[in-house]
Amino acid sequence: MRYPAIIEGGGDDYGIWFPDLPGIVAMGGTLDEAICNAQEALDDYAIEAKRDGIGLITPSSPTTIEVPPGCTLTTIQTVRETPERSALP
Repeated sequence: MRYPAIIEGGGDDYGIWFPDLPGIVAMGGTLDEAICNAQEALDDYAIEAKRDGIGLITPSSPTTIEVPPGCTLTTIQTVRETPERSALP
């Protein structure tokens, strides 16, 4: 599943948040770092949802998302739609 994500900031400070997932946010000193951290935050959400026995929230269509001025819309895919972590201590 791909979730719409809003990118804020620039230069040495980027933030990413998911309109469908309040509280799921990521930061980074570069855009690539912020996107990587957002992917990890999204995967953590999927892991927690599975652990709690709830399904993932269905992502909104990007065309329905209102983008604040100065921000950019992208989508980020969760790679853990059926999350499993086998190598955790």
